[in-house]
Amino acid sequence: MTDRELAELIAYTADRMYRCGAETRLIIQTSERVARAYDRPATVVVTPEMIGVKLRTDEENETVTECSTFTRIDRGGLNMHNLVTYTRLCQEAEKGNLSFEELKQKLSEIRSYPYNPFLMTFLIGIATACFSFINGGDLNTGITAMLAGSITMAVKLLLQKYHLFDMFIFTVCGFTGTVSSYLIGTHLFELTRYNLAVAMVVSLLLLVPGFPFINGILDLFKGYISMGTVRLIHTIILVASVCLGIILAFSILPINGW
Repeated sequence: MTDRELAELIAYTADRMYRCGAETRLIIQTSERVARAYDRPATVVVTPEMIGVKLRTDEENETVTECSTFTRIDRGGLNMHNLVTYTRLCQEAEKGNLSFEELKQKLSEIRSYPYNPFLMTFLIGIATACFSFINGGDLNTGITAMLAGSITMAVKLLLQKYHLFDMFIFTVCGFTGTVSSYLIGTHLFELTRYNLAVAMVVSLLLLVPGFPFINGILDLFKGYISMGTVRLIHTIILVASVCLGIILAFSILPINGW
């Protein structure tokens, strides 16, 4: 194991954790603990554009060697299963249960398995129906919300399949959710104004970027100002994109507002 190999492995681990949606402090602490597990103190820096790793070896103040590596950050999502797997492997390495080669092999074997799109669409539909009942909607309102939420989720998954920009995806989904809930609620069930408003609101709840918002707040409170600011700005842009989709829907629907 050379310093270069260890630095690249640490950078790879930090990058994968970032793609899974981990907060900045967890990425830095876990990566630096892996370095200490192999008796190499390291400094890990996470910025909105890249991840930097610097190893420093000081053998009884006689020789000092340094090794640095950088990796560019790509767009990520949310994958709690893989995030937990990365964290557990790093903990095993820290306890001395995994050699460097074993850790490297196990990390490379982790793959992001796709969730069943039909199951996700169904579960989102059930969730939106439950939210409508919580907010005082009747049975027809719940069915409207379930259908509209399922359609919106199906459109979101379809657009994500083609790796389009997040802002475009959220704008289209905001438009789709508003139009579908209105058409289903008025033409199929003839909902009252209140129930129609409930169905339209809850059908868009799946578009709320709650996880990036929470991570942004956590980064700000823990001192990672640049990362927290970028994540919060990204959250605001996504919310604005959904609002743009809603405004576009209102421009063609015979309705004055919520």
